[in-house]
Amino acid sequence: MGQLLMSRRGDAYAWFATLLVFVFIPLSSLSIDVTRMMYVRGHLQTANDAACQSAADALDVPLFIQTNQKRIEPGLARRQAAREFSATLRDAGKIRYTIEGLAIDFPAPTFAHCIATVHVEHIIPLTPNMRVVIETTSEMRALTIR
Repeated sequence: MGQLLMSRRGDAYAWFATLLVFVFIPLSSLSIDVTRMMYVRGHLQTANDAACQSAADALDVPLFIQTNQKRIEPGLARRQAAREFSATLRDAGKIRYTIEGLAIDFPAPTFAHCIATVHVEHIIPLTPNMRVVIETTSEMRALTIR
């Protein structure tokens, strides 16, 4: 029994198990969740760009007909942006992220500024919570035909 306790043959397994628990498992969990977050970030950027351009293209038609002045109609812009945003992010349940919101403001008569926020659920319990925020500014593309 004493000879078995003094043997160093099993030390490699103990070191490997320690390395596995404290290094490899946390790194693999981080790589899985960070990859998902990067996917969600790209997808959110696309949705926010589409929603913001849709909001910027909401021309106030009665004003334009009367004065030939281009201006965004805020109510129409918000409705169009929300519709475009939700249509683009239909896979939220599959990818496991929660849409926190889409905020739209109008810094100028022909500009829309959009901020989209999502919360990405982590798969591995060791990974911290992740929140993605994307900002986009778009300008109206309406052309005046004479």
